[in-house]
Amino acid sequence: MIFYALPLSSYSAKVRIVLLSKNVSFHEIEPPEGYRSEAYRAIVPTGTMPAINDEGYILAESEAINEYLEECYPAPRMLPTPPRDRATSRFLSRFHDLHLDPSVRALFPLIAPSKRDPALLEARTADVRRRIDQLAKLSLLRPFLAGDFLGLADCGPAVTVPLAQLLLDAIGQPLELPPELVDWQIAVNADPAVVAALEPWRTATASWIAAQLAS
Repeated sequence: MIFYALPLSSYSAKVRIVLLSKNVSFHEIEPPEGYRSEAYRAIVPTGTMPAINDEGYILAESEAINEYLEECYPAPRMLPTPPRDRATSRFLSRFHDLHLDPSVRALFPLIAPSKRDPALLEARTADVRRRIDQLAKLSLLRPFLAGDFLGLADCGPAVTVPLAQLLLDAIGQPLELPPELVDWQIAVNADPAVVAALEPWRTATASWIAAQLAS
């Protein structure tokens, strides 16, 4: 399996967690000629990332990829069995993609000190804190977000929550997690697949933040 990804991409890290958790044999490469290039669009028409090429089958969008991997590689399972818990898992994955992650990404243009608008920064910081609180209230937390084992619902927040912490630290507004999410983060960070999957992302993200703070 070919896995098109970039170290700085949080959605690449989200899929990488599943690939490593399930011990899938894959070859990770960067998009040919760069993200959204014509060469990459010739392979992945949307030009989006991450994407996989599984023996000629092209699939993009992180959540679609993770669901596909769950079906093709059922062990270890990463979706709960009870229908309501499965529905909660899928809901949390969508909450991450549609609400939590966009809220955190909205901080990107404000990390460089020269580009900070105080009023906008206050509003976007408050929105991130609101989404984090919502994540805590919506999750099952047993101690993982949708059950008692690392699941698909954890993979996005496993990247985005530390991203929020790093970004808010960079602007001098440290993020204090709700107590339930502190326990969740400890459980997630104890998983070897998560540690390995996030290593390239953490390095690339730290470099990007340092460059923004110096600009």
